[in-house]
Amino acid sequence: MPEPDPTGFLGLLGSAGERIRGGVAESIVIGHDEADGLCSAAIMVRALERLGKRVSYVCLDKLFPEALGLIHRGEGRLIVYTDLGSPHANRIAKINGGRNLVVIVDHHDPQNTDDPHVVNVNPERFGYSGERDASASTVAYLLAEALSSDNRDLSHLGVVGSAEIPDGFHALNLHCLQRAVEMKLVELVRGEREADVRILAFEGSPSYRRASTLLSVLGSVGYYRGGPSKALSACLAGFPKDVQRLALEYEEERRLANRRVLEKIISQGLAQSRYAQWFHAEDMYAGMSGKVLGSFCSYLRYQRVVNPTKYLIGFMHIRRSVPGIGELARDYTKVSARAPEPLSRMIGAGKMPPLSGLVARVCASLGGFGDGHSVAASGILPRGAETDFIEEFDRAVEEGLRQPIPKASP
Repeated sequence: MPEPDPTGFLGLLGSAGERIRGGVAESIVIGHDEADGLCSAAIMVRALERLGKRVSYVCLDKLFPEALGLIHRGEGRLIVYTDLGSPHANRIAKINGGRNLVVIVDHHDPQNTDDPHVVNVNPERFGYSGERDASASTVAYLLAEALSSDNRDLSHLGVVGSAEIPDGFHALNLHCLQRAVEMKLVELVRGEREADVRILAFEGSPSYRRASTLLSVLGSVGYYRGGPSKALSACLAGFPKDVQRLALEYEEERRLANRRVLEKIISQGLAQSRYAQWFHAEDMYAGMSGKVLGSFCSYLRYQRVVNPTKYLIGFMHIRRSVPGIGELARDYTKVSARAPEPLSRMIGAGKMPPLSGLVARVCASLGGFGDGHSVAASGILPRGAETDFIEEFDRAVEEGLRQPIPKASP
């Protein structure tokens, strides 16, 4: 990984800000359905509103082709993607066809595009690690700060979104934290496990990790019940108690569903191939978005039932409907993949292929799509292609092992 280029990234933030300030009045923000995506969307919505733009908001779990087609069918608008889009920049550019200005605000493994209508604001393009140095919310905050210093009152949302980064605050995330402390929006509390940052801007001053969990629950468990819009409003209104209570109800729903899936795994075991271990939740998460599967896989990777040196893969059925967009043309399955800790270290050392490339490649070969990070990735498959996915995944790992594997970001 090259050394970070802060000057280059600051230059990109500045040029992206100039283009956003342009004459386009109508804008749409497309965000992911977990805390980082919700916080980054909230930051961009408020920053665009302060520029006098008309802003609408849509939450997506994944960038379905049908959804992209509907989003980009108009022209002359500003379309902002937050916490999703960077790995699919060329696909977005092709569907957009130069009709709209597209700004992608992301930290996932990026795909570069030379389309002048697509601005890919991703610090990984400048030597930063999206798994360590920057959440999407931090990137959104830095872009908002480049638009106006008035947006410094949104810095705490970058802190909450950064809770998905497991190794504390570094580089760009640290800058965002320092700004939030300076603005008295957060408070550092020493000596408390996983509660060392309190969000003073939120009612009850929850820890940043707890706030992140509750927002993710609202967005994913409540995905088909207006949860993402409630979460986005809560980000900007200080997370009132009534919304926190709703999040607790959704959290209990998820806990019960997780327990049912875990009981099935303990009873039946994980299916095994040479390089993968997997389970299928089928309809056990009915009514929730596919994000809940990834959250469960992140928990499961630490459990004794998991082989620590094999890739962990989960499947679940997802609804055809996409709130705010419409119906999908066919039935799909969500796939989430995680690397247990020993395997994560092997990926970091360049001894095993990263998940982001594996999942994206295999999903694409089966008529779907995928993206993610080196040790955590996800994708969409046509329903019924799960067995084919495992077979192709093993082949992709074999091929990856025959080629030089670059070391992953630290």
